[in-house]
Amino acid sequence: MSSVVAQLKLDRLYTESPRRKATSGERFVVMSDLHLGRGDSNDDFLRNSKLCLDALEHFYLARDYTLILNGDIEELLRVPRESVVAYWTSFYELLSRFRARGNLIWLIGNHEIVPGRKNDPFYTSHLDGESMVLEIGGRELFIFHGHQAGVANSGRFNKAIAWSLKLFANTLGIGNKSVAHHSVKKFKLEKAAYEFSRRRGLLSIMGHTHRPLFESRSKQESLNLEIDRLCRAYSRVDEGRRASIRRTVRNLKQQYLSYSHKGHPVSNVYGNILVPCLFNSGCAVGKRGFTALEIKNGHLGLIFWTSPERSPSTNDYNAYKPSRRFGNLAYRTILRRESLDYIYARIELLSRG
Repeated sequence: MSSVVAQLKLDRLYTESPRRKATSGERFVVMSDLHLGRGDSNDDFLRNSKLCLDALEHFYLARDYTLILNGDIEELLRVPRESVVAYWTSFYELLSRFRARGNLIWLIGNHEIVPGRKNDPFYTSHLDGESMVLEIGGRELFIFHGHQAGVANSGRFNKAIAWSLKLFANTLGIGNKSVAHHSVKKFKLEKAAYEFSRRRGLLSIMGHTHRPLFESRSKQESLNLEIDRLCRAYSRVDEGRRASIRRTVRNLKQQYLSYSHKGHPVSNVYGNILVPCLFNSGCAVGKRGFTALEIKNGHLGLIFWTSPERSPSTNDYNAYKPSRRFGNLAYRTILRRESLDYIYARIELLSRG
């Protein structure tokens, strides 16, 4: 898909998205790409099912989180939904408890776009739309699965994709071979979502690629660190001081671009000055555990759920507090966390020319 077409699609999706204003103290967790099957060897959810169920029941439900399922929860391109529901009764019972409190939002993913069942009540009754805008403290968080920025995985060719998956992948016992396993497609989709979010000055949360992202990046140079420090200060000072910070950040951006143009490598795939506008909740089908994004108390955090047996070095990455066990198995680790005010201050400053 051309960049122009992708931007137009995302613009329309954002404009048409329903808005939900968070109440004071409301907590949210965003999860995507569980790919529930029917419990056989092709079911990608089996590996992390116990971790996920413990985390949902003993942490998120117990603490009154609103659960946002951001697409590809059910693997409907490979198996009938009736088979998924019949096997994963414990999962659906948990969802019904979230729903009973008004704490469940289920957005559609490309693996849930079933040809011929678009208007079937059995298929549509549990879905809450294609995307949403969550308003928190005057800030907007645009949440969508991510397939909307592509073609092959947009749902347009799902009839052919479903046929090939059932005929070949299911028969041969092959797991999902989607955009998540194709780095070129993955980066094209992420770049399209990033460019849209940067242009709009908007914080976006996607899934689909199975790759967790926090602030659009993974590494920073020394100039980036200084820019970050000033952006943090910007959210706390008066307008007079903000004018000075804007001038300083503009100069630092020029230095960074000059440094990059001299042949030094750039640490990201999206552009030279990275705007922290794109986030990804990752997936629940990882080898060592699963990731999620938590939104609470004006902060956004990337969370890793695992167990010591699966990832013995978990605490090496936990800079906030020791990992704690919830339920029988699940350990919660905070990988990254920042305030929404700080993130939006950086988006405002770095998106400007």
